[in-house]
Amino acid sequence: MNNTKVPNCKFVFMFPDIAEPTVHELEQGNIPKEILNGYYQLLENGWDVTISDARWKGPFAKLRRKIKRFITLPSLGMFRDWLPADVIVIKDDFSLSLSLCAKLMGKKLVYLDAMFSFPKRAIRNVLIKLNLLLADRVICFSRTQAESWSIKYGVPQSKFSVLRYSIDAEFYQGAVEKHVEDSNKVIAIGRDLGRDFETLAEAVRDKDISLYLVTLPYLLPVSVSNIANVHVKQRLNYSELMDLYQQSVASIVPLIGELTYPSGIRAVMEAMAVGKPVIATRTPVLAEYFTEGEEITFVKAKCTSDMVNAIEILMRSKKLQRKLIDNAHKKLCDEYNVEKYVHDLQRILVSFTKSEGMVSTASTDEGRNNSR
Repeated sequence: MNNTKVPNCKFVFMFPDIAEPTVHELEQGNIPKEILNGYYQLLENGWDVTISDARWKGPFAKLRRKIKRFITLPSLGMFRDWLPADVIVIKDDFSLSLSLCAKLMGKKLVYLDAMFSFPKRAIRNVLIKLNLLLADRVICFSRTQAESWSIKYGVPQSKFSVLRYSIDAEFYQGAVEKHVEDSNKVIAIGRDLGRDFETLAEAVRDKDISLYLVTLPYLLPVSVSNIANVHVKQRLNYSELMDLYQQSVASIVPLIGELTYPSGIRAVMEAMAVGKPVIATRTPVLAEYFTEGEEITFVKAKCTSDMVNAIEILMRSKKLQRKLIDNAHKKLCDEYNVEKYVHDLQRILVSFTKSEGMVSTASTDEGRNNSR
């Protein structure tokens, strides 16, 4: 039962690309509920939340996209969206220009899932520290992140809130029911720089295994193109992706290693949700979420022999496959479901607005929330 109070304030969510059309897709049930990181559920639960897509519209939208890697340019439409708001929630990268705009306008500022690898350049680290100091709250998906970033930038850990990532397991139920056990195919998905596809590709070289990589070309080392049993797919819709999952006996998430951000967390949870056993490189973040030998098989970073051994053992053992599948599904449903994520997000947002007198006495619409 959700007893979280509805804040008497307005939230504006900023996403790294146009997000409003995604709301329609969620309403139609065409995409999983974790998309938009809780925005849609807050809206359903009676919160005053809107999306500002103004930066990605109008005559200068293309320019903003081109230079957003270096600087975020605000827009007049964005300022109009922000004016009636009390709290600005920015998803993804820190932006000093947006942070300064929020503070100059007297708005509360929350960053959600904005922490990735530590930059190598000193100026980038200075800019990140300024963003951390300007933000009222930084929400991340890992205790490892909060601790390491607090130490790195000398910012109190109280600045950070840890929110566990979630997955809409029900959305993927159809794929679970079509599980294929006898297959020599494995799948690996990932579109961020934390992936180590080279080690995985070497592990399956000359093996009776067909590896399907769902990624982007710039993330692939040249050596991968010379391996005959490695097949690269780029952009797939959900139907095509589910078909590929169904044909695969396992999902593999190869990572660089000691990453302090949740690279791979969505790929791991998605595979578990469709009923596939998962092999992943052990990172501090993934080890927070899952237990070795119970819900997942971990391998050492950059260790081809360890990867080969894990794949061969898993593909030979139907008993191990079933154990990992069943335990992972239970953990997703019990601990990493969307309802729990939204409840915790609401609690975090309410906790730092209370001091400003922004919480009403009306409870969240429990009936509507529980019906989900």
